[in-house]
Amino acid sequence: VTAKLEAYKALTCSASIPVSLPNGILVVDDVETEFLSDYIYLTDEGDGEPLMEPRYNEPVKIDASDGYGIMLPSLAERWSQELGLDYMMSGCNTRFSWEKGMVFTFDFVDFAEKIAHNYIVKDAWGDEVDIRDVELVLTTSMLKLYDSYESCSDFLSKSLSNRYTFSIAKTCPEKLENERNLNYQFIQSYNLTDEDIEELIRPTMDEIRDVLGGDWRKTILFLKGSGLNENNIERQENDFAKAIMIDQRMVNDPYIQSAIYQLIKNRINEAKVGVLKVHGNYSIVGGEPYLLCQSIFGLEKTGLLKAGEIYNEYWADCGTKELACFRAPMTCHNNIRLVHPVDNAQVRYWYQYIKTGTLINGWDTMAAALNGMDADGDIVMLTDNKILVEKHEKLPTLMCAQRKAQKRISAEDDFIRSNIASFGNEIGATTNWITSMFEVKSHFE
Repeated sequence: VTAKLEAYKALTCSASIPVSLPNGILVVDDVETEFLSDYIYLTDEGDGEPLMEPRYNEPVKIDASDGYGIMLPSLAERWSQELGLDYMMSGCNTRFSWEKGMVFTFDFVDFAEKIAHNYIVKDAWGDEVDIRDVELVLTTSMLKLYDSYESCSDFLSKSLSNRYTFSIAKTCPEKLENERNLNYQFIQSYNLTDEDIEELIRPTMDEIRDVLGGDWRKTILFLKGSGLNENNIERQENDFAKAIMIDQRMVNDPYIQSAIYQLIKNRINEAKVGVLKVHGNYSIVGGEPYLLCQSIFGLEKTGLLKAGEIYNEYWADCGTKELACFRAPMTCHNNIRLVHPVDNAQVRYWYQYIKTGTLINGWDTMAAALNGMDADGDIVMLTDNKILVEKHEKLPTLMCAQRKAQKRISAEDDFIRSNIASFGNEIGATTNWITSMFEVKSHFE
């Protein structure tokens, strides 16, 4: 498909940092799972109006490893050091020739010994590989043109002879934040009372009052954020926030008060359009490495997570039972999911190296509900905010028909047509129309 081929070529231009070659690479087929689910099927492929059809207890088949793979802790440690990190990363977004996707830190050799009791697996070309000779496992959804090569060694030799290197575009952070801001798309579909709104905006209002009230600690937190620490304070620019740190009485200086008031005024205007503080964080999404390994070794596919469940160490440590999950851009309440963080000895052991990712199960339509999310670097917002959890309405997933473009031997004219057609998508305009519809709707009973 010309548009896809052009997109895969563009991966070469991704902003990324070169790292060393893994000691052994395995390419495996993606994990497909099948289950029964309720959903709303949407298609505009027929004549006339689009079809919107509720379907109940219908079979659904998904790619449960779309866009991600796994790496041994030894590789994660080495790449972390090469990137100058002072921690071992939970996962990273990789680039290689025709390759893109996340790889998460998971000890698949330990899985071979404890669960599979076998070291020999078959790769995507049907060749047998000893898993002990591998540091990195890629899936066919990550390696875009894998079927254009005769074998993994053919792919690697041609890639290396053309001077390709593994590179990393982004990494999972060391820690997840405690607080993040919502945006209007996340909350516009909620049906809230005045009391609900008062409770939702309370943390933001408290912050504004604290800063305006002259609490110098809260003022510095507002100006510099929670990332300020003894390691980076020397690199902070010389501004009025640093003056307050040196002498707290500076918070009463008229110039500084005027500057803070201007910033707070901007914050108030942002809050009016939904930029509200909540206990929550953003994290990079992955599928279940345990489920992927079951597939690689030919075992029964169960995973450690059931429908509706996720694993995220931060929320497991919090002991949270239920979270609201959002992914931007979104359009309607069907795009919001309630999820249940799992915490038990099994997930803690097998996902011990994944400190800051969110692993989703392979047995529900969560990825489709979150606007076709996959695991090649997408992020989700999770919050245990009482209002957003309790006022959530459980609605079926919108499953959109997937069009398949025709494959061809692409010529220059095809690339020109494809590139012209790719300019100016209407996502922003569409979401703006939808927001306007919610606003109009609010005027009616």
